[in-house]
Amino acid sequence: MAKTRTLNVRITEKQYEELEELVGRGEYTSMGEFIRELLREKFDEFASYLHSKAERDREIHVPLEKYGKSRDLE
Repeated sequence: MAKTRTLNVRITEKQYEELEELVGRGEYTSMGEFIRELLREKFDEFASYLHSKAERDREIHVPLEKYGKSRDLE
């Protein structure tokens, strides 16, 4: 079984009511399901951002040997 952690997040009264409505309409089986899905989306977006940033960084990367030569550190 996966280890879990508790995440405390503050939301407005209106957001809570909207969340209750979604669960009440049966769009989600529980508030936890909605929150897990939202977190999964945000983690996916962040992972995509990190991947594209790593690609950009790789393009401008200067090898250590070349960096040393440019600074007369041989």
